[in-house]
Amino acid sequence: MTVEQKTEITNVIRETKVEPVARVDFDISVGVDVPRNHKIRLHRLPARIVKIIPAYETYEYFMLADGRIVIVDPDTLKIVLILT
Repeated sequence: MTVEQKTEITNVIRETKVEPVARVDFDISVGVDVPRNHKIRLHRLPARIVKIIPAYETYEYFMLADGRIVIVDPDTLKIVLILT
């Protein structure tokens, strides 16, 4: 993924005005599973992002209070990408 793609994805998600997650009690790192019992609401990636990266068609995301965007594979709940 190019820097331009990451920037575009970040801009598209910021435009969606999703409510950030105030607190998490697990490690936010690529490869870490989001606990199934966690109260984080995952959101589908906007269609504009899927056009940029078709492989992310089913992926979901959440935003942290510090502005990081966390992209998750909904089948495994694994964090696949973190955008700052």
